[in-house]
Amino acid sequence: MQKGKLLLMMMFMLSVIGFVRAQSVTSLKQQEVDYGRAFRFNVKSDGVKGTPFMYDEPIAANISLKSGKVYENIPFNFLPEKDEIYIQTGGPESDPLVLKNWEWLQTLEQQPKMFRLEYLEGKERIVEILFENDQEKYVALHFKYLVKPTNLKDGYTGPQYDTYRPDVRFFKLNGLLSQEFKGNTSGLKELAKDQYNALRQYVKVEKLKPERSEDMKKVLLFLFD
Repeated sequence: MQKGKLLLMMMFMLSVIGFVRAQSVTSLKQQEVDYGRAFRFNVKSDGVKGTPFMYDEPIAANISLKSGKVYENIPFNFLPEKDEIYIQTGGPESDPLVLKNWEWLQTLEQQPKMFRLEYLEGKERIVEILFENDQEKYVALHFKYLVKPTNLKDGYTGPQYDTYRPDVRFFKLNGLLSQEFKGNTSGLKELAKDQYNALRQYVKVEKLKPERSEDMKKVLLFLFD
């Protein structure tokens, strides 16, 4: 009887040790997740909300390679910090791959975005093409920044998190030259010049927010198309 109890106790202890080891291995693997796998696991941990990627979850896009081959409906995301495009071709559980030698990428959102690599601020950057003609290109440079809590932690305050928030900058490109412009009132005045009154009425009627890339695209089409 004593031997039976001893055997059961030993089996229980071994199972506990195995569980603890499994938990530690799982935790270690989660801490070692790199940017590629973070595309799938959506970089989140205690104390952080959001993700450094452009989109919180991968979305579909048509992608053209420099060879001329176009692939349709490919899940993708991109990391503004590194100007890297990630694709996921083997289903939601497959590891993401860094995409090389791509020419352009058009999202399949309700309001599609066209992304390309353009020379900006001393290096090639992934930008959204808002409008272009033979001489100039108007682009949006998307990025994420980490905002830390401003309230002091106390016994009455709930959990506080560092939060990734999206932002965008606008540029006019002419060859290797670039000029930043704003989506605020002064920026629109400079952009529209003698068309400003008409533009202001258009923005009001359409309820546009030019600080957003999708609405700045409409502003540029109104002015230059």
